[in-house]
Amino acid sequence: MKRKTKIILIAIIVLIAIPFGFNALKTAMTPAVGILEIEGPIDDSIGYLGIIRQFEEDANVRAVIIRLDSPGGKVGPSQEIYEALLKLKKEKPVIASMGSVSASGAYYIACAADRIYALPGTLTGSIGVVLEFFDVTEGLQKLGVSSRSITGGELKDAGSPFRHMTDKERRYFEYLARDVHDQFKDAVSRSRKLHRSKVDEYADGRVFTGRQALANGLIDSLGGMDSAVEDAGKRAGIKGKPRIIKGEPEEGVWKDIERFIQSYAPISFGKGSAHLSRGFLRLEYSIQ
Repeated sequence: MKRKTKIILIAIIVLIAIPFGFNALKTAMTPAVGILEIEGPIDDSIGYLGIIRQFEEDANVRAVIIRLDSPGGKVGPSQEIYEALLKLKKEKPVIASMGSVSASGAYYIACAADRIYALPGTLTGSIGVVLEFFDVTEGLQKLGVSSRSITGGELKDAGSPFRHMTDKERRYFEYLARDVHDQFKDAVSRSRKLHRSKVDEYADGRVFTGRQALANGLIDSLGGMDSAVEDAGKRAGIKGKPRIIKGEPEEGVWKDIERFIQSYAPISFGKGSAHLSRGFLRLEYSIQ
């Protein structure tokens, strides 16, 4: 009798579970719009590149929205994400949706999209490059501390905070900044289909509101996330309100270990910045 009761209970559970499982499978197989969220300073690209790859390989993701709320960040990661989105755009529609701030490196990334949406009050643009240095020589002199460097190259310790910058070093860094700035302007000109001379007018590092950016041709439309989702669904040929998939970075056991160590460490072991000469230089697309 007990055995028969167990069998009946199992059968009931199976009958109840089958519809739920079928509905879950059906939902998982319906076309969707993927959303990649980029928030805060752009310090690294690995997690974002992994999500882009997931969306690229998932046949059910028919279009992708890049939701940006960032003041910008490091040059390399911004360029890597931009290039990955250009590749993705060949296979699926890519829409950019700007939040409160989407400037510098974040604007660079947005330029890879088929269409850029911003709110009227969004702060965007900031097409420029910044190199920051510290000079602590006077403070060290007051403490009676001095520093000496032995280098195998005249510019190896250029940008050192332990001495004043020379004219030659300043020209060297200005040359670096101009080259990276030109790369930024080229990407904007090419992606936004704006003449390079037009881009030069806006590429002095200033930010624009979304409304100003629209008038200048730096974005395509005013609108929020709902507008971006609707546009992405139409471009993907999805009827009705599209299913949304939010991309999550793949995190393994090593990421958990790193997070655990950081929580107890007296100093930060975070991601390093772009380095030249022992970390004296920071090269970024960012709002200052």
